[in-house]
Amino acid sequence: MYLFDYHTHTLNSLDGHDDIFALCENAIAQGLREITITDHFESSLGNDQYLRYNAKETFSQISEARQKFEGKLIIKAGVELGQPHLFPEYSLKLIENHPYDYVLGSAHRMPDSVDFGEVEYTAENLSSYCLKYLDVVKGLAQWNHFDCVGHFDLVKRYAANYQLKAQLLDYKERVAEILKILIQNGKGIEVNTSGLRQSSGECLPDFDIIRFYRQLGGEIITVGSDAHWASDIAKGIEDAIEIIHNAGFRYLTIYTNRKPRMVKISNQAVILSIGAK
Repeated sequence: MYLFDYHTHTLNSLDGHDDIFALCENAIAQGLREITITDHFESSLGNDQYLRYNAKETFSQISEARQKFEGKLIIKAGVELGQPHLFPEYSLKLIENHPYDYVLGSAHRMPDSVDFGEVEYTAENLSSYCLKYLDVVKGLAQWNHFDCVGHFDLVKRYAANYQLKAQLLDYKERVAEILKILIQNGKGIEVNTSGLRQSSGECLPDFDIIRFYRQLGGEIITVGSDAHWASDIAKGIEDAIEIIHNAGFRYLTIYTNRKPRMVKISNQAVILSIGAK
């Protein structure tokens, strides 16, 4: 089975806990064929340049890891851009000046830079925050300088901590509008397995949104653990692939130099298929 993890964080992320070598070693131990390092570039009000992120150091470490694990693991260079459409100058400069394989676009914060994970969710305000989240994701989709949207359905992760279930498909027309923008622009979505390890108990997005994306004509889809610890590398990846397959997909997507490549899913295995559709 061709397994990969396209959402991982090292010590170069503020919330990362292990170095790239520990991530790679566990990726090999878990039977992965490739991983993508997607450390945070998280612009916010007053911190739009996000100087915490050191691209030179990131690429140096990836180069060293590629040499160390050559023949054992494919290591892709990626980045997770937080709400880049709200601070486009520095996000664009970053991805235009560095040879990334994969750019993940995520919506972590509202326009006032309050993080969706920092608010207290209640039955009364849940709908409001779902709509605010969808507004940010729509702006991200329209910005279009990324490859996949990360953890679509993110509010579900945080609402679950308050014993609440966020259902983005309650706003089906808005979700459809966003997904259609992605499809028309040749962009995809990530199925993020972190929710399986958290209170929500589901992938982000969940099965219903994944299936809806497919019904609308979506084809580009990838998987990531969102690991911030080496021990979380690959967790839930096989479960996510099964969910994706059950939602009607027959191919996953991997990237090299920002170019997508399809990976065929069969009932028995995941088979590399160059250029297949």
